[in-house]
Amino acid sequence: MHPITVAVAENDQMKRRQLEHHLRQNNQNIEVLTDENSLYNKNMEIRLKSRNNQSLKANTVARIKRLRPRVLFVNAQQLTQESFDLLHELNQHCPGTLPVVLVKEEVDDSQVLQVLESGARGIVNCSVKPINVSLIVETVNRGEPWVSRKILVKIMDKIKLT
Repeated sequence: MHPITVAVAENDQMKRRQLEHHLRQNNQNIEVLTDENSLYNKNMEIRLKSRNNQSLKANTVARIKRLRPRVLFVNAQQLTQESFDLLHELNQHCPGTLPVVLVKEEVDDSQVLQVLESGARGIVNCSVKPINVSLIVETVNRGEPWVSRKILVKIMDKIKLT
């Protein structure tokens, strides 16, 4: 069985490395894709450098297009319009990648629904411990959502009304 490729979308490189390190410790069936392990030669370094004339969103999308992970953890910490825009762009330009949003606080149901409508396959509140990263990755990789049962009920109600 091939490992499931995983990457982290986080603008702060120190936080991104910490999250990547945490992911590596969870399961042998997960291959964490990073900028360091994607270097094949010196010519690739040019592609790794941030382009000053591009937005953070454009740089993130370009990086994820290059890494091509199956599951992507988007470290949003708190949800903003920028988070929703990034998810929409990732959904448009990286269709083979399944984003899971990481937040550090409880979010209301309407925001969770908006995250899912923007293209995320799940949302994880990191302030709740423990988090079973392996289970999240395997579930999302199978095409299943990672959301609470409470949200599933709301989604079902929304489907009934349409």
